[in-house]
Amino acid sequence: MTEIEVPGPDPGWQPATQPPYYTGKNPALQYSLWEHSAPLFQMIGALALPVQPVAERLRLRVERSWDGLDGLDVVVFRLEGFTFAINKHDDHPLGYSYIWLTQPHEQADKALDTLLEAVGVGEDAIAFRGDAHDYRAERIAVGSPERVSGVPVRTSLWARFRRAIGMTSATR
Repeated sequence: MTEIEVPGPDPGWQPATQPPYYTGKNPALQYSLWEHSAPLFQMIGALALPVQPVAERLRLRVERSWDGLDGLDVVVFRLEGFTFAINKHDDHPLGYSYIWLTQPHEQADKALDTLLEAVGVGEDAIAFRGDAHDYRAERIAVGSPERVSGVPVRTSLWARFRRAIGMTSATR
């Protein structure tokens, strides 16, 4: 077989995973499996705990991925007819793990209750129900008394992008 040599990258090319996308000279754009599958899901709430204990309880394998913000842990799984994804960004300021369901889903509350029961935790594990970026979402105070119900978390770049292209909460 003839040996074929592939030349190295051009010196002016930015990494294919580096935003801002489509602005550099690299003709390739790489995105993660999470970025690829995320449009299939709509946020239904958040857990006030990391992904790992949930994964351990349900014997799931945590996958490392990334998006336009930073690295993240994610699990995608089915539970009693619901297809869930739970992800947590490495540098999330509040440490929440977002809970997602395949879209659209009118039974978000039932799905959250099913998840809580399977994981063996109570309602106190829920940081909020609804979309973190929807100011009308039902909020539940978690942790210290200084936290005020109804205060939204900081809107991420990824969330603003999702809203800009018309992706909205499954709980509306």
